[in-house]
Amino acid sequence: MNASRAALMVVGVNLIAVWAAAAAGSRAAAIEPAAPAQVVAVEDVGEARASLLAATGRLEAHARRNVSPALARDPFRFGAAARPAGRRAPGRSEPEPPAEAEAPAAAPVDTGPDIVLQGMAESADGEAIVRTAIVRAGAELVLASLGTRIGDRYEVVALHADSIELEDTVNHVRRAWRMK
Repeated sequence: MNASRAALMVVGVNLIAVWAAAAAGSRAAAIEPAAPAQVVAVEDVGEARASLLAATGRLEAHARRNVSPALARDPFRFGAAARPAGRRAPGRSEPEPPAEAEAPAAAPVDTGPDIVLQGMAESADGEAIVRTAIVRAGAELVLASLGTRIGDRYEVVALHADSIELEDTVNHVRRAWRMK
């Protein structure tokens, strides 16, 4: 027997084995009874749908409500001053505001620039430490050292181990950013 005849016999035996396994599997599948059809009551579907719609409405109402900053919880303030404005101490009546006290008109608040201190790098230049701040200004990433201008409005005036001080060149106001 040569090698090609032996290979042909091995392939033939494998094909017969695969055919026999497939035929045996199809008989077993045909013999097993199918699972009985499940019947779902229309009332159950209607109740589930109504419950789902009610829950959806509650979630949408919860998402639409505006929570005032006075009612937001501040875990870093304690004591009577930390109690939100919406709550009263038990047993105390609500004080009446003075009649002549009018709420002053709210001045527009400057939200500040979109600047985030991402990181700080240090290198030694002899005995002096040279710091470089990694700052994200909007969509731009800036490697800033002393004197670097960020966003054509801010200038780096001080670099510390975990913070950076910028001076607004328009208003001449200094502001510090810390790493988060």
